[in-house]
Amino acid sequence: MEIEYTQHSASPVKRVISVIPEVIPEDSERLPELEFTASRLSRNESRAMMSRALSRNLTRASLKIPSFVGGRSSKTFFVDPPTKPQFDPDDDYDFDFESDEEESSPISYDSVEDVHRRAYKTFCKQLGVMPCSKVLRQFGKTSVNLADLNLSNKELKAALMTFINIFRDDDGDYSDEDSENDGEIYEINLSGNKLTTKEMEYVIDLLTVNKRVSNLVLSGCHLAGESLEKLADFLRKSNTIQKLDLSNNDLTDKDAEALCKIIQDNESIFELILAHNNLGEGGVAIGNALEKNDTLRSLDLSWNHIRVIGAVGLAKGVQKNCHLEKLILAWNGFGFEGSVALKRLLENNTSLLHLDLSCNRIHPPALFEIIKGLEKNKTLSLLNLSQNPITAPMTSIFLSRLLRAKHSGLQELDLAGIVVDKEFESVLEKIREKRLFTVRYDTSLPVNKGAAVEVDPKNVFNIDPIRILYFMKEHLRTIDLFLKFDKDSNNCLTRDEMQLAFEMEGYPISQEAMDSVMSYLDTNKDGSVDLLIPLLQEEIERLHTKFPGTYREFIDGERKLKRKLIQEREEQKLRQSAEEELRGGHEYSQAYRRPANPKLPPIRK
Repeated sequence: MEIEYTQHSASPVKRVISVIPEVIPEDSERLPELEFTASRLSRNESRAMMSRALSRNLTRASLKIPSFVGGRSSKTFFVDPPTKPQFDPDDDYDFDFESDEEESSPISYDSVEDVHRRAYKTFCKQLGVMPCSKVLRQFGKTSVNLADLNLSNKELKAALMTFINIFRDDDGDYSDEDSENDGEIYEINLSGNKLTTKEMEYVIDLLTVNKRVSNLVLSGCHLAGESLEKLADFLRKSNTIQKLDLSNNDLTDKDAEALCKIIQDNESIFELILAHNNLGEGGVAIGNALEKNDTLRSLDLSWNHIRVIGAVGLAKGVQKNCHLEKLILAWNGFGFEGSVALKRLLENNTSLLHLDLSCNRIHPPALFEIIKGLEKNKTLSLLNLSQNPITAPMTSIFLSRLLRAKHSGLQELDLAGIVVDKEFESVLEKIREKRLFTVRYDTSLPVNKGAAVEVDPKNVFNIDPIRILYFMKEHLRTIDLFLKFDKDSNNCLTRDEMQLAFEMEGYPISQEAMDSVMSYLDTNKDGSVDLLIPLLQEEIERLHTKFPGTYREFIDGERKLKRKLIQEREEQKLRQSAEEELRGGHEYSQAYRRPANPKLPPIRK
């Protein structure tokens, strides 16, 4: 059956359907079936028509069964419009209103950050201060950074009050932990802004309403005194802060008691930074607090003038702590007394992994005590001893003792700024054959095997030329060094050969410095430096003639034995020096005196 659709001219709603006469049956029994088929085929077109009619506010057409025009034999019939509008919401209609309705303009809404910025400007207007552009950029971030802005009391109040109101409920009460706020803040940095007692109260209010803050940085905020007391009282009960930075706040022994409250009572802080203060003998109180702490993992006490009594007290406290993993004590003055206490710390502590003792006046006798503790320690993996007055022979002794220490777990050693001797690298290779071991150290003589380059007069070393010779001698015997540059093999160096030797070893030297070297070495004033005395030279020639190539073995063996004897003698000296310091029943040294009345009383809860 073929159905042809044509638009009726009388009405936009009516449809004319032409049917081929041969397809329409003559009998009336199949008429209902035909009517149903025609109705089903025209349904989609009727729906499209109704959608357009509805968009133009016209009467919707119904799906009435069409009636034939001109009898059953006629080939056309009409779909009449309904008398009443019918609409079924369950039907799948497709209404297209975009073609006839005007597009409405979008409605703009202010973001949450804009609302907070307006609130901050309102606070600034009320307090009579200008809004800070950097503060305006902090709204909507998870990390609030107001470091080094040097805000006044009113400017800081406006910023803190805005953040406090963000996390308050509409009725003014503090929001609960599970309530949904407009945003979350996980880090607050107020470094470089002076926090008086009033501003500290605002900081505490902010930490109270927003319990998601885990990192609090208050470096350089002048917290000594009552401000620190208020913070300590809050942190004793709070368990949200995980990292606390109180460095560079001029904290003294008087503030150690407030710090001990934080260390002893807080159960959430994992990392505490107290660098660049003046705690001094406050290390005794901090050590007592560390004995009762089981949450702290990292403690930074660098640049705090912790010496003698404070060093011993702190080491005793860390010795009994079973959870601290990283301890930074750089730029203090532990010296010999503190090193003896550190020896006992290393012998008994089983949790410490990282120990920084750089710039602590650790001389060879003090290092000898630390070595004793390292031989029994199994957990320490990183030790920093850089910039300490440790001699070059002591470095090879240190590694030799570590080589013999079977239970030592040390994997990284920092000796930056310390010159090592010739035996150091050979012992280091032996340790590396057994386990992973990394060492950072300095050499006294820079190795430069390339061709000699022209020396720039502007970049000449302006140091004592005799000191240059000393540097060379630490790396290689001076006579062996100069023999390499004796081109004519006459066992003496001319002025030009001497200057070439300095330049090849990486020490460009000026003419004035060269004059000083020649006047120092050329004792007979013949213009050259004799490398061997005549009798010794004759003996060497005789040995070379009689035992070609074999007499050197005796000389090399003699040198090796001599180095071993020197190392043993140096180690014996260090042992005797340490024993003399501990002589007379003294616990640490003869100069150490235990205070009769400790300045800091025990902490009371």
